[in-house]
Formats: sequence, C-alpha cells, structure tokens
Amino acid sequence: MPPTRIIVLVVLHCVFLVTCFTSSTFILTVNFLEWLKTRKHNSCDLIINCIVTINIILQASVTLNEICFLLFLEFYIQIFLANSLVALMSSLTFSSLWCSTCLCFYYCVKIVGFNGKLFYKIKANITVIVPWLLLFCIVISCTVGLAAYWDIYLSISLSSANVTWNTSSIVPGIESGCNCLFNVFMFVSALAFFIISITAGAIVVSLCKHMKHITKNNQGFGNTRLTSLKSAAQTVTSLLILYLVMFGSLNVIFNGAEDATSLIVHLFFAVAASCPTINAIILIHGNRKLSNVMTHLLCMESKAVNNEVTITTNS
Repeated sequence: MPPTRIIVLVVLHCVFLVTCFTSSTFILTVNFLEWLKTRKHNSCDLIINCIVTINIILQASVTLNEICFLLFLEFYIQIFLANSLVALMSSLTFSSLWCSTCLCFYYCVKIVGFNGKLFYKIKANITVIVPWLLLFCIVISCTVGLAAYWDIYLSISLSSANVTWNTSSIVPGIESGCNCLFNVFMFVSALAFFIISITAGAIVVSLCKHMKHITKNNQGFGNTRLTSLKSAAQTVTSLLILYLVMFGSLNVIFNGAEDATSLIVHLFFAVAASCPTINAIILIHGNRKLSNVMTHLLCMESKAVNNEVTITTNS
C-alpha cells in the first residue's frame, strides 16, 4: 500500500487532469459551434484552440509522469520512458507559453492604437500572420524541448533511510549532459516573458489613456472599447503571472537543491502542474463569448436546481 502522501499527490494530479480536460473541451466546443454558425475563421479562436489543445496533452503527460514516478519508479527510471516524458513535457510547456505569447501579441495589435506603417501593415494582415506565427512558435518550442531527450539523463542514487514503500529507496535526479540546456530553457522562457510584459504594458497604458479620455469628456464607462481593454489587460497580466509562477516552480525543482523524492519538489511540481488548468480558466474568464456561455450554463443549472427544490418543497 503506497503512503498517504503518494495517494494524495496522485489524486491531486488526476483532479487537475479532469478539470483541465473539462474546461478545455468546453472552450473547443463553444468555438466549434461558433464556427458552424459563421463558417468564418477567427484568429483569436484559433490561438485559444491551440493553447487548450496543447494544455490537454500537457496535463495528461504530467499526470502520466507523476503516476509512473510515484507508483512505478523502477519502471520510470528506464532511459526511454523518462527521457521521452521529459522531452514531451518540455516541448508542450514551451508550446503553451509561446502560443499564449501569440495571444498577448494578438490582443496588443487588435486593441492598442499604435502609429506607424509597420503596425498598420501587421494589423491589416493579422489573419494571415497568426497561423504562421503559431506554427513557428510550436516548431521552435518542440525543437528546444526535444533536445532534452538526448541531453537529459537520470542520476540514480540509493537512500539510506528506512523506507516502507518498495521503490522509495531509489532517488533519481535529472542532469544535463552539456550543462547548458537549462540555461537555454530559461532564455527561451525569459524571451517570452519579455514579450508578454511589453504587450501587457502597452495594453495597460492604452487602458489608462482611454479611461482618462472618458473621464475628461464625461462619457460612460460601459463602452465596448473600454470593456475590451479591461478584459485584455486582465488576461495578459494573469497569463504573465501564471507562467512566472510555473517556471519559477520548475526552476526550484531543477536547480538541484532538493532530491526528486522530497516533499518540497512534489509540492512545487504540483503548483507547476496546475498551470494548464488555471490557463483554461483564465481564457474563459477573459473571453466575452466564452464567459457569456459559461454564465448562461451556470444560470440554467442554478434555475434547474431552484425549480427542483421548489417542487420538492411544494410536494
């Protein structure tokens, strides 16, 4: 029988997987039904669909990794399995980060009113640019992530502590063969953070200017542009904070200060593993169409529960 800590961690990751799958499937379904109505390709929907599809696979691979690591460690430490999972998770994590960066860039181009011939050209051709930008980001992310398969290796040591679980005496650690891969990972993620920060700053500045203009002209605060700016600012800022927390947690895990079986490592990995799920929630909250459908569904469910309670009470 596995220790309680291991059971709790496995259940927690399974909850993350179910929540991520449910919320991401909701997003894909709403966008697909919208496409059936209009038969038009929406660049924003395309980016969001890419992000949630990647996040579903990422959450599933993280859950598989943790189940194998926690319950079947002797099987997990085989080179092919461990390296494959690390390379897959790295590729998907960077793909999720850079597709989210594309979404932030899209919001910035569509909402912020920059001046300049280049900006106007990008804005006019954004529908054509987005698919190629997504493809480029995914290819680069997979190229960087898959390098881990050949560079990463497991250093195995044996614990001298008394153990009650048959595989707990094995203490694996992740090492880089060239001692530079983690630096490359941090550079790629830092570049994405820089772009997201720039877009977030541009959107917030535009929001402040617009609110100042509204206050000066005594206009109402319910206009569409202000709502779009607020929504975009919340989404971009939330994504920036989310990925900073995610990569900060992963940096703690891979800096080698703690062994891979310690509770601290498992807790930080659980924090990082929750990010794909939280990402989907942020996307729903920050998209007017998705949030309206979600609100409508919740209101319908609330009404159905209230009617059921009323009928039961009257009976």
